Amino acid sequence: MQMEQVCTKLAQRVADNYANLSKQKTGCDSPVEERPQHKHRYMVAIAGGPGSGKSTIAGDISERIRKDHKLSCSVVSVEGFMLPKASLDKMDDPEKAHARRGAEWTFDGKAMVDFIRRCRHQTEMEKQIRAPGEIVDVETQVLIFEGIYLLSDTEPWKEIQELADDKWFVHVEPGLSRKRVAERRQNKGIEKDLDKCYQQYDESDGKNNAFVTEHLGKVDLIIENNDEKGLHEPEK
Repeated sequence: MQMEQVCTKLAQRVADNYANLSKQKTGCDSPVEERPQHKHRYMVAIAGGPGSGKSTIAGDISERIRKDHKLSCSVVSVEGFMLPKASLDKMDDPEKAHARRGAEWTFDGKAMVDFIRRCRHQTEMEKQIRAPGEIVDVETQVLIFEGIYLLSDTEPWKEIQELADDKWFVHVEPGLSRKRVAERRQNKGIEKDLDKCYQQYDESDGKNNAFVTEHLGKVDLIIENNDEKGLHEPEK
């Protein structure tokens, strides 16, 4: 299954689940568009290692949800919760902290979890929820959170398990992750020498990828962004 087909199917999944949620909340079978929608929302958490394509997939699905299913949808990235460089300077080993920026311990995981919890329980009294680079309006019907550690089974990230309605993991083979990240770093001009890009991956991104795989919590779907496999449900 091509990734375009996967995104279409996942957008439909969200729309169907949102419609079912609407019926559960209201206790009636009238069309969704005939009822106020700001009373509840559907929340998806998408995680995946470096180079998995999670950000692109999240954006694609969000656009399809808005255009094809007429639901208001926003994507929230974990990137805004990465610790600023000034905070890394204050760590015991600042040089290591800067070199490993992107590792689990260089994020403010608690702030991210608190933000997701506020979005889960947002009411009319709180018109907007703000976080670094993010604003969530109370009338947003679908929220897609995307980030490398969102589905980790470690504290505090594992608290997200009970906050999200649907949990998806984007899997990519380690070798392909390495190739994608190194070439992306070179294409962006971060480092001209491709060999050095691979070295940087091995020293940082590769370790993050291994951490994500080793500490993956429970997920509802696995999206294979390697070949024609597409997506499947993990064994229970």
